[in-house]
Amino acid sequence: MNLYHDIPLGNEDLTEINAVMEIPKWSKVKYEFDYKTWAIWVDRVWKTPIDYTFNYWDLPQTWNEWDNDPLDVIILCTQPLAVWTIVPLRVVWWLKMIDSWEDDYKILAVADDKYYSDVNDIQDVNQKEKEDIEYYMLHYKDLHGKKVELNGWDNKNIAIERLKECHKAYKIKFSK
Repeated sequence: MNLYHDIPLGNEDLTEINAVMEIPKWSKVKYEFDYKTWAIWVDRVWKTPIDYTFNYWDLPQTWNEWDNDPLDVIILCTQPLAVWTIVPLRVVWWLKMIDSWEDDYKILAVADDKYYSDVNDIQDVNQKEKEDIEYYMLHYKDLHGKKVELNGWDNKNIAIERLKECHKAYKIKFSK
């Protein structure tokens, strides 16, 4: 089974999506899914002494034309999730970023976790957790000599539209 091509992106309206875990919360290891070999590789260990404050992966059956990679998802969950597990998620919002002068957007979604059961939109997320995500994203590449900028958050409706665009781009890219 190919976790990138065979796992469905989500339900029909994409309010619920699936992710396959790539990087667990509290890790300093950058794992990278390679859609060509269908394997997760250790890309590097962070030079910056910052752990991932969230679980993280690229979404199956998506292609982010802005950074020429699958679309990234930040997963809110109280627990670190195991690599290669399939995680059902609820879409919350969209983070606009520039990473090394390339647009690099992120979906933010929540796992089925009682501490996030009331999170349906950006205003439902604890302000401190949102600040932690923003701080991490701004500084995780500081010692790698790369510049990251944040350009704000967009709501769930825009996140779902971007998911649809990335799913369509995936279908075009991999139909060849």
